[in-house]
Amino acid sequence: MNVAIPELSQFSLEELGQTPAVEKPNAEVSFKVDLEPSRVTRRVVVGIMDESRKRGIAVGIYPATGEVCDLCNGAGVIGYLANTPLPPGTPVACDLTLYRFGQNFVCSVRIQGEIFLYPAFSLGGAAKLTAFVGQEGAQGADKLAWSALRLNVIEQPVAA
Repeated sequence: MNVAIPELSQFSLEELGQTPAVEKPNAEVSFKVDLEPSRVTRRVVVGIMDESRKRGIAVGIYPATGEVCDLCNGAGVIGYLANTPLPPGTPVACDLTLYRFGQNFVCSVRIQGEIFLYPAFSLGGAAKLTAFVGQEGAQGADKLAWSALRLNVIEQPVAA
C-alpha cells in the first residue's frame, strides 16, 4: 500500500496558545497535550511552530497504522507507534520539546511514551511559538478533541 506523506496544508488546525518571545540563547519550550482521534482512518496533527509556520515541530499521526510523520521539514515517516490501531476517543499523549542553543533548536517528540527522532532547525532572534492541534480534512464543527494542555517556556540554561 503506497500512501502519500501528508502535508500540513491538508489539516484543519486549532491554535491552543502562544509562548512569549523566546529570547534567551539557552531555553526550553515544551508542549504537552492529549489528543483524542475521532476516527481510526483520519490523521491527526500536533505541533509547535514559529509565526511563519516554517520552523518548528509538526507531527502527523495516523491512528490506523501508528505512522508518525514530520510535516514541516520534509523528513517524511519518522517511525511507527507500537500499539496500533489507536481506538477512537482514546487519549494519545503527545509531548513536544524544543531545546534552544543559540540559534539552534534541538527537538524531542514523544508520542504515547515512545520517542522519535526529529530534525533540528535554526531560528534567529526572539521567537514566538504557537502550539496547535488538528485533523485531516475536518471542516467546521468537526473539531479534534483534546485535553491536558501544558505549554511551558523555561528560560534558563539546559543541560547538554
